[in-house]
Amino acid sequence: MRQFNRLMLVGAIILFTFFLIFDIVAAQSFRPDSSVGITIAAIIAILSTIGAWFAIGGGVKYVTPENVLDTEIRKNLYEYINDYPGSHLREIARELKIKPSNASWHLRKLEQTNLIRSRDIGGKKVFYLVEGGIETRKKAVAESILRNKNAREIMQYLNNHPGKHLLEIAHALELNHHVVKWHINKMDMAELVEGDTSHSAYPVYYPTDIGSTALEELMEYPNRKQKRTAS
Repeated sequence: MRQFNRLMLVGAIILFTFFLIFDIVAAQSFRPDSSVGITIAAIIAILSTIGAWFAIGGGVKYVTPENVLDTEIRKNLYEYINDYPGSHLREIARELKIKPSNASWHLRKLEQTNLIRSRDIGGKKVFYLVEGGIETRKKAVAESILRNKNAREIMQYLNNHPGKHLLEIAHALELNHHVVKWHINKMDMAELVEGDTSHSAYPVYYPTDIGSTALEELMEYPNRKQKRTAS
């Protein structure tokens, strides 16, 4: 499809140039300075040929899955998202010391070539690799949610005290129960926790393997980032 579009562009350039040259030559052929018009037509033809060559691909490199990682910045972005799935734009830009606008442009190229995906979580667009499928997406969503301090504390509490209901969690962490409910609902939808009502009218919550693993890996981020910086 991309090759077809380029050929269409080249054809349009050549056709436009033909009619332009024809018009110039026809207009100048009845004037004393007709050689000037012919010279202009020749210059236009040369410029058109150069433009067509660039359009075909001789001077313009199109980003493809095969060459998208040839640039260092996109390679670094890809590796960072692989190490820290669920990272959002400003976090990525800050850690890699590049402008958010620049990071955003290159991230779009990685997404357009089907190497990464993005998803809106809590008002922020987070990124993860396509490789790994559903499990990678779940991991990215989990780690993105647990970047919130309250969500992380709730998960830590449930890891240490599984089987607690909402009011118990709120009281233990000294958080408003509406805040706890909001985070628990998000964590439940992302399969980080699961509720059980078999022994009580109020659900009690347990961490899932996804939630516990995500929390463990998230807690390792500072050490991993320190090693990354040192290397």
